[in-house]
Amino acid sequence: MFVRFRQTKRRLQVSLVDTRRVDGRVRHEHIASLGSVPVPPSLQDRLTFWRRLHERLSRLSNRVSADIQGKILGDIHARIPMVTPDEIQVAKIEVAEADERSWSGLHQMHTKQIAKAEGQIVDLKIEAETAAAAAAEAKDRIERLKRGEDVASGLTKPDTEKMLREMGRTTRDINHARRLSEVCDAFGDEGVFKLLVERHLEVGEREDRRIVRRLKRYLDQTKLDQ
Repeated sequence: MFVRFRQTKRRLQVSLVDTRRVDGRVRHEHIASLGSVPVPPSLQDRLTFWRRLHERLSRLSNRVSADIQGKILGDIHARIPMVTPDEIQVAKIEVAEADERSWSGLHQMHTKQIAKAEGQIVDLKIEAETAAAAAAEAKDRIERLKRGEDVASGLTKPDTEKMLREMGRTTRDINHARRLSEVCDAFGDEGVFKLLVERHLEVGEREDRRIVRRLKRYLDQTKLDQ
């Protein structure tokens, strides 16, 4: 009984063959397939092969004695080395290092996204404070005018779009702001902004605009159905 190896371009196949003489001639009888590995095999390939090999030989214990199994294992080890404890330790370290690199990369990515989002929030807060101060000043001017005071004031209504463009907003930004304002009025500021912050940290600003457009379309369709 011996081990037969057959190698193709991609795999090394292992089988167990018995020899017997029939009518004066030597015959080879295939006993069992012992598995195969890629060429060349990785550490994981070798681990899997040897685990299954022991399972297969265990099922052949009624036909293959312990001594012969020892020889079979030795012959196979010469072609497909068993994995050593040192190799396993090195592999575990490599996996842990790859795991650490992956998580560190994700951490850096999210940290950058959070920093970007926080920067945008700071800018928006500044603009909101500026707008709040301007609104308070306008309100005070209204009250003084209603009291009959002579207050310096123009006669032309403010151009909101012009104001936004002076703040650096593009047409796309302005359209988004209008849709966002209408969506927040309809669905509530807290729920909308919570949804946008969660999605922004995950996929970025482009998804913010997509969500608002979808909510706006839904809102418009709801109005049409009413």
